[in-house]
Amino acid sequence: MPDMLSDPFNPYIAQTSRADSPSQSGIGEKYDEKEDTRDLASPSSQKQMPTALDFVNVDDGTSDSDALSPKSAKDSASSTDDTSSSTADIDESRTTILPPGAVESRNYTSPKQISAEIQAFIRGTDGNGANLGYKSEFRTFFTIWMFLTRLPSPSWIDLHPGFLMRGMCYFPIVGSILGGMYAIVFDFLDVSMGLPATVAAAVAIGSGLYITGCFHEDGLADSADGLGGGWSKSQVLKIMTDSRVGTFGCASLSLFLFIKLQLLGALGSSSWTLDLFSNDGSFSSGAGPAILVAQTLSRLSAPYLIRTRDYVAEVGPKSPFYLFMVEAKYLVTWPRVLFAMAYCFLVSTLVYGPVFALVLITAVLTVAHLAGNKGDYLLGGVMGDFLGATICITEMLLLILIVAKDSIIESYQTALDAINSSVNGQEGFNPLQQITALYSNDQLRPLIHFVFLATALKIWCTAVGGPDMYDREERKDDKDNKKKDD
Repeated sequence: MPDMLSDPFNPYIAQTSRADSPSQSGIGEKYDEKEDTRDLASPSSQKQMPTALDFVNVDDGTSDSDALSPKSAKDSASSTDDTSSSTADIDESRTTILPPGAVESRNYTSPKQISAEIQAFIRGTDGNGANLGYKSEFRTFFTIWMFLTRLPSPSWIDLHPGFLMRGMCYFPIVGSILGGMYAIVFDFLDVSMGLPATVAAAVAIGSGLYITGCFHEDGLADSADGLGGGWSKSQVLKIMTDSRVGTFGCASLSLFLFIKLQLLGALGSSSWTLDLFSNDGSFSSGAGPAILVAQTLSRLSAPYLIRTRDYVAEVGPKSPFYLFMVEAKYLVTWPRVLFAMAYCFLVSTLVYGPVFALVLITAVLTVAHLAGNKGDYLLGGVMGDFLGATICITEMLLLILIVAKDSIIESYQTALDAINSSVNGQEGFNPLQQITALYSNDQLRPLIHFVFLATALKIWCTAVGGPDMYDREERKDDKDNKKKDD
């Protein structure tokens, strides 16, 4: 199959900034050079771009054949080197150590070829007339393995975007393998070495951060900065593509790691009982099984969101790679998403039984759906950083549900008993009497306070809150146009 990127998308480039190039805005608006204070070589013109072919085909005065020419690519790289060498002092406002155009100059693939390969993948062929059979699934799986981890993959694997999107259904499987590794590290330190559960959990979390290269955590920090600091859609996207971490990113990442550490420490030593249908009602418990299930189920949110939402075009040095996702998202078919769901149900049932497994998967899909609604409102869809943030939040929710499982069941039973006792003690239905009975219970009173607080804040923000995101964007555009006219 023709190579999508002349040089494999290496981890070094993956860790650099996505804010290096303003060539696309991701929302179809024209890039304003005056608003960008970074030292950029040559900003490109903007237009509405509905497909990956249109996104990649930037109007720079060259034809598709020129883009494929090794000579033109070499000249571009040489020009980039001259530009970078002539500026000895790098502008501190830039957010990447790469010179402008460094990544783009490595892409020899024609935009027409990229679009043709998308359609070929959708039809089930590899672009050369061969069918994508079961053997291609091995390449698909190892593409996901290479994408999610820093561990080596077979030499014949590259990060082809088409195989990457087809392999979204393997996210939970890779999560199981990673979760099993982290659980082994935890059990070794907790049981064999006799270390406290919190210390073992900290080392297990650290090993995960190293193996994955903080992949999802980076998305969490970037999304927190964008959603917390952006006042309009364009500002949110611009902040999210900035490689620098701000206050919201630092705070959210610190809280995530701290809460995760405390939850795993609270679960304690692992007890493994892998059984689909336990006769005595005993299932696995402790931190090890929780790590396995959380790492598996949290990654179910990614294929679900890509299938059900639009993919927002990303910008910067990695845009030649990620822009392929705009059309390639249709390779994430419902059968593949259902396969991922079935696998997640199987793993969680082996660990916690079918009832609690169903509860956990329902929670994952609910959070993913709500996150998708938020992404539609703020971004117009989902993007890589947003997916990573959703995975982190879903993982934290799963651990909370696992830790609080017994307390939730007890609170439910207590509420049910309080309602039944109030109903049996009087004739007819009296809501005030039942609320009083629930509020008099020491275990349920904080829950009632929390529900009241959440409801009051929602009503207040809806009634008194600022203008809608789209209204703010429209006002910003009007203000910018007025400045240009003046």
